[in-house]
Amino acid sequence: MSCIPFRRTAKKKKEKPSFMRRMTTMKIASPSQPTSALFMASLVSSAQVFNATHKPMYIHDAFKKHAVRVWKEARGSDKLLTHEKLLHFFKTTQGVTTTAFPDKDVYTFEEFFWAWSSNKAAWNAVRPLDPTETDLSYPISNYFISSSHNTYLEGNQLSSKSSAEAYKAVLRNGCRCIEIDVWNGAPSRSPSKSPHEEHRRHISNVSAMSRTSVRHGSTLSVDQPGLYTMRTPRDSGTSLDPKELNDRLDRSTSSSSGSIKRAEPIVHHHGTMTTTVPFREVCKAVREEAFVTNHLPIIVSLEVGADRDQQEMMVEIMKEEWAGLLLEEPFEDCDHLKQQPRLEQLRDKILIKVKRLDDCNGEIQEAQRGRSLNVSSLRSKPPICEMLAALAIYTRSEHFDDANSLSSTTPSHIFSVNEDKFLDMISQDKARLKIMDHNRQYFMRIYPKGLRFDSSNPDPTIPWRRGVQMVAMNWQKTDEGTMLNDAMFADTNGWILKPTGFLTNQDEIPTKTVDLRITVLAGQAIPVPEGGQAKKLRTRVKVELHVEKPNKALDLTRTTQPQSTENPDWERNPYPLEFLNVGGVVEELSFVRFKVEEPSSSGFGNELLAWACIRLDRLQRGYRCLDLYHPLTRRPLRRHGGHSASQLFIKVEKNVR
Repeated sequence: MSCIPFRRTAKKKKEKPSFMRRMTTMKIASPSQPTSALFMASLVSSAQVFNATHKPMYIHDAFKKHAVRVWKEARGSDKLLTHEKLLHFFKTTQGVTTTAFPDKDVYTFEEFFWAWSSNKAAWNAVRPLDPTETDLSYPISNYFISSSHNTYLEGNQLSSKSSAEAYKAVLRNGCRCIEIDVWNGAPSRSPSKSPHEEHRRHISNVSAMSRTSVRHGSTLSVDQPGLYTMRTPRDSGTSLDPKELNDRLDRSTSSSSGSIKRAEPIVHHHGTMTTTVPFREVCKAVREEAFVTNHLPIIVSLEVGADRDQQEMMVEIMKEEWAGLLLEEPFEDCDHLKQQPRLEQLRDKILIKVKRLDDCNGEIQEAQRGRSLNVSSLRSKPPICEMLAALAIYTRSEHFDDANSLSSTTPSHIFSVNEDKFLDMISQDKARLKIMDHNRQYFMRIYPKGLRFDSSNPDPTIPWRRGVQMVAMNWQKTDEGTMLNDAMFADTNGWILKPTGFLTNQDEIPTKTVDLRITVLAGQAIPVPEGGQAKKLRTRVKVELHVEKPNKALDLTRTTQPQSTENPDWERNPYPLEFLNVGGVVEELSFVRFKVEEPSSSGFGNELLAWACIRLDRLQRGYRCLDLYHPLTRRPLRRHGGHSASQLFIKVEKNVR
C-alpha cells in the first residue's frame, strides 16, 4: 500500500489552504504497487466470473489476512464455503437479510470476498438511511436542520477573512441554515471636478457623518457603519433617524466633494478585525449553490445592524438575486399565524429568519430609556423596517428572555439562545421539561458562546436531545462538535426527521440499554505525518461512545494498544473495546467516534491522523470496513480512482434492549 502523506501547510503561509479549499479538496499520494498483486488479479478474475461492474478493491495484506480468517470461520470444516453457509453469514453475522450474488454451490475465498465487499449493506460499517428519516410530509419544526454560525468567516472570530465562497462551501456540504450579519456599507464617491478636493474623496462615511452631526447641532456620533451611539440630551429636538442623517450627509457633501454613490450593505462580524464582504456578493453565492444538488429549503438567519435605508436595500437585493427562490408570501392553504408548512411544500425555497415589527419594541424602548437617562455609551441595533420584517413568514425571530418566554404559541416563532444560557436552563428540571415541550411544536436555535474566539464548537448532541432543531456550528473548525454534526447529517440533505418522542403531540421518549463491543482488527493506508516514516509510525485507535450520561464521571472512552506502520495489524492482541450495560440511550441521538492517533512520546498532544464518527443506530454489526476521514478537510481519505484508501477493519457486536 502507498503512504498518504498528511500535508501540513500551515508552515507555508503562501500555500495555506483556505476554508473552502479544505472543505472541497484534498491532496493524496498516488497508489503504488506494493498492494498484493496476486490478490488483485484474483479479484479481477472473480469480477469477470460474477459479470460485475465494480472496480477491484485495493486492500492491504493486513486486511486480507483477517478477511481470510472470516471466510474460514464462515465455512467451518468444509473446504469451500457452501451457499447455505454464505447466506447464514450474511444474515446472522452481518445482519443482512437479502443480498445480490450468483447462486453457486460453493465459493472460493476470492468469490466470497467479492460478493461481500461489493455489497455496501454487508461491507460498510454505516447503515444506509432509513426511508422514514427522509419523509418530507411533517411540519418543518419536526426536523433537525444542519446549521452554520457566522457562515461568512473562514477562520477565527476576531481577525479572519470573510468571504462569499464560505457560503458555497457549507451549502455544498449539506448545510441548510446559514447566518448573515448585515451592516451599513460605506458609500463610494465619484471624482470631484475640483482638483483641490482630491484629498477629500477617501474620507470615510463615519467621519463625514460625525461632522454632519456636529454641523447640525446634534451630539449623535457614528462609531462604525451600522453602529450608532446615542449622545442626544433628552430635550434635544434633533431626529435620530439614520435615514434623515444620510439625507443630511448627501446634502452637505455633494456640493463640495462630488456625488456619493448609493452604498450597499456589507456582511461583517461587527466589533472585530475580520474583513467585510458585500451583501450582494453573498446573495449571489447562495443563489449559485443553493439548489444545485439539494432541493430542500434554506433558512437564512439575518442579524441586522443596518439602518432603515440599508434594510430596504437588503430587501431589494434579496428579491433581485433570489428571484423565484425567495419565499415572499405565505401559502394560501397555510396561514403563518395558525400553522407551519410541511417540508415538502418548501422545495427550492429560501426562508428569511428575522424579527418582525412587534418584536422590535424592546429594542426601541431600550434606546429611548438610554436617551432619557443620558447614557452616552448605550448601543442598540436599529429596529427592523416593514419591508424586511414582512419576509419573516414561517421563520420569525422572537426575543428570548428566560423559560417564561417558552409560553409563546405563534407557529412561526424561533428562539435563538446562547449555549451557556441553554445549558444553565436545562440544568433545572422544570425549565428542561418546558424546553422539551416547546421544541416538539416550535423552533429553537442554539449558537456558540462569544468566548469561542477560536471558532470552536459546543457539543451539539446536548441540544438535540432536548429537541433543538438548529445547533449553529462553526464549520471552518474541525473538532468534536463538527465531527458529531457530520455524523448526524451524513447522507442526508441537511434535514432529518426527529426520532419517536420528539415529534409534535408526542410526550414519551423511548430509551434503551446498549451493550457494545468493538474489536479493531487492522488498518490500511493510515496517513503518515509530513516528515515522518511509515515504518516508524505508531498507530492506536481511540473509540468514544457519545450518549446521555447519567453522571459526568462515567468514562465512555476506550483505546487500543499502539501498532506499527501505516498498515497496523492488531492480530496479536485484538481485544474488544467494551461499553456494557449503558442505559438511557436514544440510538438516533447517540454516536460512536473513532480517532486514529499517533501517541506522543511525552504523553501530551497526540497527533490526530484520521477519524470517523457514526450515529449509533447506523453502526452495523458484524465484520465491517470503516472509511476514515481527513483531520482537516473532513473529507474521505481516498485514492485516485475513487477507492477509499484509509480504512479500519473492525468487528462490531451490538445488543440493544
